[in-house]
Amino acid sequence: MPELPEVETVKETLKNFIIGKKIIDVIVNYDKIVKSPSVETFVKKITNQTFTDIRRYGKYLLFDLEKNTLVSHLRMEGKYYIRDSVTEFTKHEHIIFKLDNNKYLTYHDVRKFGTMELVELHKENDLESIKVLGKEINDPDLNVSYLYPLIKKSSRPIKSLLLDQHIVTGLGNIYVDETLFLAKIHPRKIGNELSYYQIEKIIKSAKKVIDKAISLGGTTIRTYQSTLGVDGRFQNELNVHTLVGKKCKVCNDVVQKIRVGGRGTYLCPRCQRENFPLIIGLTGGISSGKSLVSNMFSDKNICVIDADKIYKTLLKTNKIMYNKLVSGFGNSIVKDNNINLRTLGNIVYNSSEKREKLNKITHPFILEEMKNRVLKAKEQCKKMIVLDVPLLFETKIDHMVNLIMSVYVNYDTQVNRLMIRDNIDSKQAEAKIKSQMDIKTKKYLADIVIDNNNDIANTQKQFNEIYNRLRSDGFVN
Repeated sequence: MPELPEVETVKETLKNFIIGKKIIDVIVNYDKIVKSPSVETFVKKITNQTFTDIRRYGKYLLFDLEKNTLVSHLRMEGKYYIRDSVTEFTKHEHIIFKLDNNKYLTYHDVRKFGTMELVELHKENDLESIKVLGKEINDPDLNVSYLYPLIKKSSRPIKSLLLDQHIVTGLGNIYVDETLFLAKIHPRKIGNELSYYQIEKIIKSAKKVIDKAISLGGTTIRTYQSTLGVDGRFQNELNVHTLVGKKCKVCNDVVQKIRVGGRGTYLCPRCQRENFPLIIGLTGGISSGKSLVSNMFSDKNICVIDADKIYKTLLKTNKIMYNKLVSGFGNSIVKDNNINLRTLGNIVYNSSEKREKLNKITHPFILEEMKNRVLKAKEQCKKMIVLDVPLLFETKIDHMVNLIMSVYVNYDTQVNRLMIRDNIDSKQAEAKIKSQMDIKTKKYLADIVIDNNNDIANTQKQFNEIYNRLRSDGFVN
């Protein structure tokens, strides 16, 4: 079925051919497509009117004429074509509009499921079929305030909720699968089990998917083809839909196909884990105050798995990693039979090649230990786990978490705090900061941001608001 991006492509393509053209004759070959008024009245009213605009709401095309709006729904396989001659017509072209430039606008529908209704100009909202629709996903008013109460009150799977046109209009099977993949939410997850922040992430993910699909002309799946033979290119950008058995582009697990609410559904079982605690990835730039926020979680008895602590523990307990580091960086990094982190840090901060070398040695060990601790924590912390990972994005392990929280400070504050913390000058501080991903980028990529530019009390206030939301959503005891 054509979805919002496909219908948008139809709209924009047709505009180039019919705006300003007058209908001089109408042929209806299959009466049931015209729902209202009667076929005779439909033909009489529409003849000799000129197309002035084409709009879209959800999956509906709205053809504005001088006095009326023609409301068209393509349903499963409806298409519009511009024909130069009657010799080009097929048996599936059920409504034919002859234009004053000797061309024809034809409605083609193999299954005959499409519908047309004629109303007074711009009165489409009087139709019950339009009136009951939810907001479009790319409507500025479709925000978390709108969607949160609709999802949180439901015991239906999130896949079914997003397909419900009374809640969100324009999303279909393809784009819901792609949205939930980006949002890292399992399609069977029940609506009332989701957090405020996950619902907010669904909206952001859906807008991203739809905007990209519109820019690429939609998606061509099986028999649907956009008007005039224009195929969408978004099928080249799909992450999970129809890709069963293929490797996930993010984590390399295998894409699966299941059924949710009777619909074929595609997902990555690792990126969209089912029956697992909510995992929040906590990150931020060096000296941003991430550890402060991490301690706030710990003070609330939330399970926190700290990558830095894992790293320091492995330096003492994992002889294989220890020996690889000494072999790679020399005996100068060893003091009293232990690796001196300050010495090692000074070596790698000024060299991207040496940082990459360090990461190749240490990250596999840290990641393996982190995975083991998450699995152990799953039994104890059934609702929520926090992964404190400074290099969450840099190490490309953000697929392990459902939500990303970033602690943010501006650059000058970051430099000043690092100078004081490490007793170094501004050049040294800037070199350390530049060794990591830009903190503004982390802020942009995060789902939740805590601004730590001011005093601790202000940071604590922001944390409390987030904590209380999570508690009200059932993720904190």
